[in-house]
Amino acid sequence: MIVRSLKMWLVPLALSTVSVCSFAAKAAAETVYPFTGNYRTVVNITPIQGNISQVFEVGESDDAPYGLDKYEGLTYSVLDDNGNLTFNNDPSFFGVEDYPLGYIQLGDGTNKLFGTSDASASVDFENLTAQGSGVVYITDGEGMFEGATATLSFFEEDIVTLGEKITLNGLALVSGPIKVPHTVPEPTITTALIGIGLFGISSKLRRRKQSL
Repeated sequence: MIVRSLKMWLVPLALSTVSVCSFAAKAAAETVYPFTGNYRTVVNITPIQGNISQVFEVGESDDAPYGLDKYEGLTYSVLDDNGNLTFNNDPSFFGVEDYPLGYIQLGDGTNKLFGTSDASASVDFENLTAQGSGVVYITDGEGMFEGATATLSFFEEDIVTLGEKITLNGLALVSGPIKVPHTVPEPTITTALIGIGLFGISSKLRRRKQSL
């Protein structure tokens, strides 16, 4: 009778434990790394066709964490009559062919992040200043950021230098959470371990009852 009662108590306990362990595995499936970095940037805007340009940007930071102190990106832009720039990593978006796809890379050491961007900017040609903002979509990484995803926001202010190409020198703030997935034990493994433990308890109780 004692064994039967204990079994009836242990079964729902085991199910509850499996449920909790399964939830814990799901909750631990990714790590979120907060990120904020201030970058000194240089942006070179080189005309390639009409008001369409190829844009290459580099940046360095003294405070970016995780070794992500370098930044570079290739994209394309179109400039309207009001000094507004629209950027896109795909040159075909602007009808330009035979140019490489753009990219974003943060970090040049063991840890790296890769992605694309969506941005716009406004150039004040009278005062030779510019402001830009947008989003960096992280789709992968290396080192501690393998498989990472993120949506990072950025805001940038620049001084404009005119010439055959437009050069912007400024400061950019990049921030947002970076998510990195992890491999976790399958719930079936936890279930098997719990089952083995319960079997051992039941066996001991049976032997104890037989000795009484």
